Amino acid sequence: MAEKIKAVGYARFSSSNQREESISAQKRYIATFAEDNNMEIIDWYCDRAKSAKTVNRPEFQKLIQDAQNNPEFKAIIVHKSDRFSRNVEDSIQYKRLFEDCGLEVIFVNERFDNSPSGKMMYNLLSSINQFYNDNLALEVMKGLKENAYQCKWTGGPAPLGYDIGNDKKLIINEKEAEIVRLIFQMSADGYGYSETIDKLNILGYKTKKGNPFGKNSLYDLIRNERYKGTYIFNRRSKADRHNRRNNHKYKPDDEIIRIENGCPAIVSESLWNRANAVKKATRCSYTNAKHSYLLTGLLYCSQCGAKLHGNIRTDKNGNSYTTYRCSGKTNKRNCDCKEIRCNKLDSFVIDKFIQFFFNDSNIPIITDKLNEQLNNTAKSDVEYTEAKNNLSVLEKSRDNLVEAIIQTGSNQTITDKINEYESKISKTKSFIEDYESRKINRVITDEEVKNQIDKLKSYMSNPEKLVKTKYVLSEYIDRIDISNENIQVTFKVTMPPVNGGISDSPTFRHTEFIRRKSLFKNEKNSDKKHRNIEKLQNFYENPHESEFLLKSITRKSHDCIYNRDFCGGGEGSRTPVRKSLAKVFSERSQCF
Repeated sequence: MAEKIKAVGYARFSSSNQREESISAQKRYIATFAEDNNMEIIDWYCDRAKSAKTVNRPEFQKLIQDAQNNPEFKAIIVHKSDRFSRNVEDSIQYKRLFEDCGLEVIFVNERFDNSPSGKMMYNLLSSINQFYNDNLALEVMKGLKENAYQCKWTGGPAPLGYDIGNDKKLIINEKEAEIVRLIFQMSADGYGYSETIDKLNILGYKTKKGNPFGKNSLYDLIRNERYKGTYIFNRRSKADRHNRRNNHKYKPDDEIIRIENGCPAIVSESLWNRANAVKKATRCSYTNAKHSYLLTGLLYCSQCGAKLHGNIRTDKNGNSYTTYRCSGKTNKRNCDCKEIRCNKLDSFVIDKFIQFFFNDSNIPIITDKLNEQLNNTAKSDVEYTEAKNNLSVLEKSRDNLVEAIIQTGSNQTITDKINEYESKISKTKSFIEDYESRKINRVITDEEVKNQIDKLKSYMSNPEKLVKTKYVLSEYIDRIDISNENIQVTFKVTMPPVNGGISDSPTFRHTEFIRRKSLFKNEKNSDKKHRNIEKLQNFYENPHESEFLLKSITRKSHDCIYNRDFCGGGEGSRTPVRKSLAKVFSERSQCF
């Protein structure tokens, strides 16, 4: 009797529609086939609850490794080709890989020889297997989307702060919601990830899975729109052919399902927006870099149009200092814009920022300009413009039909059409009149502008944190243009929509200009310092509050030189941002 051929069996079942018993059934078919064909099964490779979309299956990978190391077996027996793979490329690639290792791949229920027709049949069946898998995924997605339109949870654990109710909709878990509110509040107040995590650990808070919080979990949580009441589904990008997914890459907006007020909100929309705005404006502050730069993202080169970034230089004595350098000069080598010292530019911008925004006499000027802009842009809204255009078309169409009746006589069909046009014209005119009335009645008051500036003061009153300062600057500085001769800073004040929710946000802009060489003149006149102090002091109506603020600034301008919280640097690091901010605020307190 001929010696039996040694072989191994491979079995797999998917978690979506099969059970553990499927493995036993496959092994029984494989063992029977081996016995009938003079083969001996010496080992088994079984993947349980693993999809065939990818070859990233533990036992399949182990089989590949064993096959490449001169194995004792000579054949691999599989029940059916769809147990082997449901991806055309993988089916062909890995069958060829095993054959190159001198192994025969045998399918019990499907026999393919090495003839051209046999290879064609194998490729054809592999395509059918992939079609089945793709079509199944499409049908599953249809069901998930239908649940999503009903704001039902579509699977997996609920986000932190929520539980899943009996109707499969999210309900608030108040105990966990406290954690979420704390995270958003700290983020909106300018605290970094590390500080927030430390606070959560001190309070003993854990993630939904009971693990300590990490930076990645906070990153995703703060950007989760569900916390402001927006139900969202199908946002993350699809997995690639290796079943790898980039959780920070999103699908196009037209593929994402968003339903406002589709789930209970844990935080207000304003808090959610503020927390995300702070993170976006200060994302460079949460790094372990030795230096942080106050104005990055706002600086533009007037020579080539590129942005300026932070750069470290060394003087002739070996001392390091920081500058802002044109990216065009660094990357393309096609710009002659000179670098500018960070501490000089930072101090100038903060000086002008405080002088302009903390001066109550500027509020009426800002208000007038905002209202003027409202009036000038009264007819720029898309919906209003479309209504005006549609009105002209409707009136012309109606007039043509009237002319037709005059020429041909009365006709019921034409009369009905004229009545239909008259109804549309009436509705369109009503919309236009209502819109124009609201635009005319829309007036921004000094009080609204003052409230907006007061929010700004609440941030700038504490220079301890660079993240807050960066956020404020990004909100109230439009851009800073740098050339070899001049520096131009454009400040802005943007008012939120008011009066009926008309979708416009008027913006006032104010420009400060200085010759570049003027930054490097020494300030020897102490009267100038006194004037700066008086300006800052006049911004607060309560003298006690002003005194408290200035004492706080005096203390912090000394302590923050070594304060790790100030801009995220390591302990004892002396960054130019720290020095420049400390210098600005300490100068305003030395005369008291």
